[in-house]
Amino acid sequence: MSYKFDVSVILVNYNGKKYIDNLFASLVKIKHDDFSYEVIFEDNHSTDDSVEYLRNSEYATKCNLKIVESEENLGFAGGNNLGVENAEGKYIILLNNDTAVDENWLSEIYHFIVEHPECGMVNSKLVFFYDFMKVTFTTKDKVVIKRTIRINGEDYKIDNKFCKNALCHEKEVVCFGHTEIDIPLLTGVGDYTVKMNIKEFDEGASVTIAGKVSEAKNKLSVALDEKIVEDNKYTLIQNAGSGINENYDGYDIGFCEPDGEKFSEPYEINNGCGASIIMLREDFEKCGKFDEKFFMYYEDTDLSYRIKKLGKKIMYCPTSLVRHIHTGSSSEWSPFFVYHVYRNKLLFIKKNISTKKYIKFFLKQCKQAVKEKSKMKLRGTFASLKVILGMNAHF
Repeated sequence: MSYKFDVSVILVNYNGKKYIDNLFASLVKIKHDDFSYEVIFEDNHSTDDSVEYLRNSEYATKCNLKIVESEENLGFAGGNNLGVENAEGKYIILLNNDTAVDENWLSEIYHFIVEHPECGMVNSKLVFFYDFMKVTFTTKDKVVIKRTIRINGEDYKIDNKFCKNALCHEKEVVCFGHTEIDIPLLTGVGDYTVKMNIKEFDEGASVTIAGKVSEAKNKLSVALDEKIVEDNKYTLIQNAGSGINENYDGYDIGFCEPDGEKFSEPYEINNGCGASIIMLREDFEKCGKFDEKFFMYYEDTDLSYRIKKLGKKIMYCPTSLVRHIHTGSSSEWSPFFVYHVYRNKLLFIKKNISTKKYIKFFLKQCKQAVKEKSKMKLRGTFASLKVILGMNAHF
């Protein structure tokens, strides 16, 4: 088969108009002196005018863009399959639409796989979209703050995944002497004012934000100049490759850990993260493309296992950098997310592990869902059985 481009970058979009500017502003800066590439924007029947917005944007003629429109929402799996069908590259890269890429992102991941033909898939380094500054507490007992704080005049609800050694409730966070909270730099490096309402604190308690110590008080306001922010900012890993544990739950290697030496060298991984992976189109097609029954979630894990059955490795490439808004297409632990994760985990087990394991985890998930009174977990669990029996089991 002859190819028009060395690489086809596949972007699946569903109502992601709000991400277009960040993503394409980074794509048009890509360095590609010794190879050619195209961008396939596959739209899953969006209702937010994503396609029209992109067509009329300044980016439309700057990166060999091809827009492919589906008449229905095919999910991540089906959307990428349709994108590849319309691609003309020898290698394909799957890239989430809620990202911004480094100017060397494409060059690094492309040259890595070309120079390592034993690799069937290569995974970029994914970091959280914003850099962070740290909040810590000095207290004899505890400090209780309202969960919503103000960052440069905007409300920000503290994210549970960016808290260590704290008790996060719906409206407040209970902090101790070993609590750490990562606060995103939502407007980049610059001057910051952070305001928080402290509901409870003991005598002598203090709050340290980006290295600046302030005495705890009910209405705390901390001003940080640009140099302090620059000197204290850091980047957190979102994904440095993926894996599955003994319960077949998927996880991101390095999740919420500071980027550093630990993630600066390549290594072999169990499975790739579909947010930014490259493979030969020939391998993608040889192993059967994405299984569209998965729709969204676990589809990249399933694909990884089939790539490995071709006798190839999956590697992590630390020099291919992507900034990623985690769960940009669906909210983490939303009903949609829970349904598909519980359904697709079981589909993955049945397809790649064994029927015996499937039955074991089917019963385990049923028990858990009943105990937690979670209709969505139960619905997702039984939906896996419907899919296996050839029945329609969409959300």
